[in-house]
Amino acid sequence: MDCSSIIELVAMLHIHFGAGRLGLGLVVPLFQSSGTESIILNRAVPAANATGSPALGASRRNELLRDHPERRYGLQILDGTASGTQPIRYTAFHTYDEDEVEALTRRIVEGSAARQRGVVVTASVLKQENYPPVIASLNALSELREAGDPVGPIFLIACENTVSAQHVLQAPEFADRVTSATRRQVSPVAALVDRMCVELEEDRSDAYPTVTVRTEPYASLKLALSPEVEILRDLCAGTEVGFSRHLEVEKQIKGWLLNGTHWLIALRAFQASGGDRGMKLNEFIGASPEQRRHAIAVMDEMREGVALLLRRDPTYAAFVRDVEIDDYLAGAATAILQRFFSTEDPITRILARFQAPPAGDASTIEAFSRRFADRINGPLGAYEAEKGVLPPAISRGLLSLLHLVESGTFIDACAQ
Repeated sequence: MDCSSIIELVAMLHIHFGAGRLGLGLVVPLFQSSGTESIILNRAVPAANATGSPALGASRRNELLRDHPERRYGLQILDGTASGTQPIRYTAFHTYDEDEVEALTRRIVEGSAARQRGVVVTASVLKQENYPPVIASLNALSELREAGDPVGPIFLIACENTVSAQHVLQAPEFADRVTSATRRQVSPVAALVDRMCVELEEDRSDAYPTVTVRTEPYASLKLALSPEVEILRDLCAGTEVGFSRHLEVEKQIKGWLLNGTHWLIALRAFQASGGDRGMKLNEFIGASPEQRRHAIAVMDEMREGVALLLRRDPTYAAFVRDVEIDDYLAGAATAILQRFFSTEDPITRILARFQAPPAGDASTIEAFSRRFADRINGPLGAYEAEKGVLPPAISRGLLSLLHLVESGTFIDACAQ
């Protein structure tokens, strides 16, 4: 078999930064095809996790991924059946310190046959400020491409809905880090990721202990479709990655309909349970017809508010023109509620950002409140403007937030 035939068999070189729940539970699996070279990179000393620490410690997780002789970990799908674990294979796993990322990237490229078709760099990194290692990798790839190494088109995809790949490359704080070669060679692509990845655990049931990610059945990773990234569709052929012409609108709808509704229901449940940090939200909802009715009512009010907002705001005119929004929202709402009802999701993960403030410092509450407001204010305001009253079920969730703060009941501890 000649070299050209080998290249046709490989889809792309996929370099992913982040071995947390979302990276292992969604990004790496969905970018895989029979020819994907999957390289997973993770900090040697991981930063604090804003969405809560997994049960499996970072050092042990790194060790298991690095040393597994078959280069695989498992996905345990929480679908209510004993369906076992789905194996996810990867080409290599590396830990890194920031000052060695460029050299590590060059070694990865030297050993890659897939680089000639294209390189997709993804990152499940929560904060833009933590992107310097990703930028260092992009700089190395871009310099190799401009120096004549057979590196195909390079793409950057930020796989956190609050981070934009384009903003990373244009951020003033990174002006001296992003090289001119990277600005010429790297195409940033917007993404929408959606999966509840509940936990990381160690599985000792096989001959070799491995990492297992416990996750819901639903999984979606969509990329913004534009003429500039058409080649990316070819690279992703055979993967489970999707594309959308209205990605930013769909991302906003997800923020309202899924994230906003989730927090409203979870805050109400957390207060009603007396601050039970061992609760799983689906079990709490399922234990009481009243709680189930409340969850449905919150979703109905959010869906109605979102529909009103989409029709009123000219920003969303193209989406309203191209999509039957009532059907779209009804289908999304039904699917999301089913996920809430069936997924064994700990309240400590859902409300991980609802942290007790240190004495004399309200910054954690302020940050949570800003994030919460961004997820509910638009639909809530549209609902009130149309009906002249606040939505009752949503208001109960907001009152629960006030009661929890007033009583000093937070997800991690009581206020000092």
